[in-house]
Amino acid sequence: MTDETKDLGNNYYKSGWQPSVEFDEQAGVGEITYVGTDPDYKNKYDQILKEWGFNPKYYEIEGKVKASSWNAQLKGGEVTTFYAFKGVVRAKNPARDKFFAKLEKEIGKKPVLKQKKYGGDTAFLFMMSDWQLGKSDLGVQNTVNRYEEALIEGVNRIKALRKGGTNVKEIYILGMGDLTENCFGFYDSQAFNIELSLTQQFHLARKLVMKTVDNFLPHADKIILGGVPGNHGEFRSGKASVTTNRLDNADTMHLEICGEIMDKNPRYKKVNVQVADGFHQVFDIFGKKVAITHGHMTTGGASPEGKIIKWWQGQMFGWLPSGEAEILITGHYHHPRLMQQGKRTWIQCPSIDASDDFTARTGLWNEPGVLTLTIDKNGWDNLKIV
Repeated sequence: MTDETKDLGNNYYKSGWQPSVEFDEQAGVGEITYVGTDPDYKNKYDQILKEWGFNPKYYEIEGKVKASSWNAQLKGGEVTTFYAFKGVVRAKNPARDKFFAKLEKEIGKKPVLKQKKYGGDTAFLFMMSDWQLGKSDLGVQNTVNRYEEALIEGVNRIKALRKGGTNVKEIYILGMGDLTENCFGFYDSQAFNIELSLTQQFHLARKLVMKTVDNFLPHADKIILGGVPGNHGEFRSGKASVTTNRLDNADTMHLEICGEIMDKNPRYKKVNVQVADGFHQVFDIFGKKVAITHGHMTTGGASPEGKIIKWWQGQMFGWLPSGEAEILITGHYHHPRLMQQGKRTWIQCPSIDASDDFTARTGLWNEPGVLTLTIDKNGWDNLKIV
């Protein structure tokens, strides 16, 4: 309250704007409401403090204040403008003020983004999983179109990663099984749910494998073409019955034939074909062991997660190569999943196929796509479905 307002009474003050001070001596902080007729009150805080009994040497009005102004008619009819503010009164603390001044200065600085430290040489993985070519649900042409879009996005991913500082040294093109649908032996209506003969399916699968290799050929010094057998690649004489053995398989056959084609052509000298001779395959990628398997050999769980865990535990117990892997990648279950346990990671690929029958029975469906990721000495990263 100032000399010019102390005798005005409450009639001239807006509600909640009566001059006042509340101060906590122990905490050294309080609130002040000032009302006056001087519009230049902001330059007279020391004078205002003195009027309320505070020595400006030891107290200050801190930070921003809430300001207001209004007109009121005085006795005699004169109209006067009142200027007011609400603020914080605080006991000065040089050490504290110095600390907060320094803190505010640091906060005001533009942050410097530290360059992400990558693990050096990096591998890019492109997973060819569950194409099931020949199946009519999504339609063969739609499946091929969707896959060719993924090929373009795969190359774009490599370019973007390199632009961001990732040194993509190697590319792994990995067949995860079920590249073709087959024609019979898997479910009762299968023969009525296909658009291509077995010969046509096989021809298209090999054509797409070669197209995938050609797509990535200019983008790395080394390309590894690998893969595992799937259940739809089996040659069956009847439902759940295999004519020879489960490793006599179209999925690995396609990769081997493509390998034989490339072996005679110097254009593909940077391509190293490594096809599994069992149901799973393990790669040492810059010091990280990565296992792939289709997933149809997993049993004994109520969910894909349960089946995979039981299968992987068995591989560990039996001291099999997949049991030593830090990263396990599977197909077969069509819906993308990721699960981590300690330093181990299971990654489930999506399919490029869609199943009307499965969706009708369960209500579940997946967006067709291709899993991509990178692996370096630090592990997996940059996982994306394209």
